Amino acid sequence: MALVGCASVEKRYKKGQELESKGRLEEAAQRYITVLAKDPSMEDARQRLADVGSRLVDDYLARAQADEADGLFENAAEAIARIDSLRGRTSQVGVTLAVPESYADFRRDMIDAAVTSLFRQGEDLEKAGNWPEALRRYDRMLPYPLSPDQRRQVDEARGEVFIQWAEQDMARGSFRSAFGHAQSAMEILGPDSRPGAEGGAIQKAALEAGTKTVAVLPFWADPGAGNRAPRGIEGRLYDTLLYEHMDAPVPFVGPIDRGAIHRELTRLRVRSGEITSQTATLVGLALNADFVVVGWIESYLQEDGVPEETPRKAFLRKDRSKADAYTEKRYTVKLAGEVMYRIIDPASRRVVDEETVTAAASAQFRRAYYDGDYTTLELSREERTLFDKEGWLRAEEELQASLVGKLAERIAASVFERVLRFVK
Repeated sequence: MALVGCASVEKRYKKGQELESKGRLEEAAQRYITVLAKDPSMEDARQRLADVGSRLVDDYLARAQADEADGLFENAAEAIARIDSLRGRTSQVGVTLAVPESYADFRRDMIDAAVTSLFRQGEDLEKAGNWPEALRRYDRMLPYPLSPDQRRQVDEARGEVFIQWAEQDMARGSFRSAFGHAQSAMEILGPDSRPGAEGGAIQKAALEAGTKTVAVLPFWADPGAGNRAPRGIEGRLYDTLLYEHMDAPVPFVGPIDRGAIHRELTRLRVRSGEITSQTATLVGLALNADFVVVGWIESYLQEDGVPEETPRKAFLRKDRSKADAYTEKRYTVKLAGEVMYRIIDPASRRVVDEETVTAAASAQFRRAYYDGDYTTLELSREERTLFDKEGWLRAEEELQASLVGKLAERIAASVFERVLRFVK
């Protein structure tokens, strides 16, 4: 392993020399840094890094001074940042790159000048209502080594831009955008700051104006799937969907209380089975819902794999001199479900979206079969569980619950995503 490591270091060193010969000094310096990080004793790499690094510092400094003369203070600050980054990386491997005595003052002057220039540009762009470009100007300052006061000013400027942008979004009816921009302001300045409080108020107003209420009606099983689907699985799917996946909806989607839905269905004398679009529309209008969701299990398939049969023997409990045979079977059961749902706009009485959701689940089962009463056999606790038909049923129900959970999760995500398309 040591020989391999040495070969790898030597290869990197030669690559650095090759890059240096081609004038690609930044890449060469990074190669030498990598070599020294692996092998600090490699003096050739240390000397090459010191030489290449010094040339790079001189080059970056010359660029910064030329940019200063041209009034390009942001470019000068970027060159300064390159010097700082390079010196920081070389110092980590024990190579110190010298800078002129006046560097610290020059560095501070260039950063201050760049900050002043970017603030001026950002303010002009704010006045023009160009929020994205104003933010880009303020964001350019974030990598700079800012003083605490400068960093505070930059954050305040960024937060104010997001608030103004959110206010414009609200005026245009773009509620989701307003919510997001207000959230950005709150994350920058905190919810207790003045802009943070404004952001919270904007978010509240955006949610009140933009949230779409959704009534999800009970699901049913299509007749084609009914013979194969376990009894009551559509009800379990509906319960899982509402109580586990739509109880904490995404912003701008407001599921209507299940109790209100049940009362309206009872009033309309809808008990179970398929719910027509006409009935769904009546429920939606009565509940003042923006959308109504109706769904059904389109197909349900169960595939039992070929069992692996293993002959077993066990002594008889009443006569341990005798043994009898039973069979253990191992096999995999795969379930696949397909659910279709429609989103109906009660106001227009139209189906505005339709989607198919699929999911699958599988589990391995172990079961034992005996031509007689298995309780007459001398079995361990684990072996007895293989004969437990109630345990078989629980395992089947757990597998069905796994499928139901996956379907419900995907249905909820799909409904949220499609309803949000109607919120700007």
